[in-house]
Amino acid sequence: MEKLMGCVFVIMGCAGFAGSHCRETEVRLQMLKQIRSIYEDMKYYISYQKAAIPEALWRISQKIEEPFAGIFLDIYQRTYEYGEDLILIWMQQMEKALKNSPLTKKEKKLVYDFASCLGYMEEAAQAGALDELQREVNLQITELERDKKSKNKIIMSFGVAAGILISILLL
Repeated sequence: MEKLMGCVFVIMGCAGFAGSHCRETEVRLQMLKQIRSIYEDMKYYISYQKAAIPEALWRISQKIEEPFAGIFLDIYQRTYEYGEDLILIWMQQMEKALKNSPLTKKEKKLVYDFASCLGYMEEAAQAGALDELQREVNLQITELERDKKSKNKIIMSFGVAAGILISILLL
């Protein structure tokens, strides 16, 4: 009886590990969607409301969730109130915000690259650079959504199969 319970726990543990990997993919997808929404809002504030980037970040910080809400507010305060360099602060804060995120290096680069579109003086050029970042984020989201279902099935199948194999080996 004890061996049977041990086998059940091993199978459940392996399935749980596989499930956590699947949840990580979902968290990545949600973060990418949040980044896309931020870029859309940023483009709106820059293009149509003619807001400066620190002001746009402050407005966005009022309506988004963590990990970006507090970071954007801090960027706003440090640039607008203390006059620090926006690009430098952006890179520091985004590295801090994305340090423990499940995003891949390529996906994190899409966030870091926002600082490169800040070098343009004209809002049309900034909006164009944001459009390019939005397209890249949309491609990542589409690819992740397309692959998510099939990969999750495979991962869960391997997790359960590994649990059964380990249980058999332990018996």
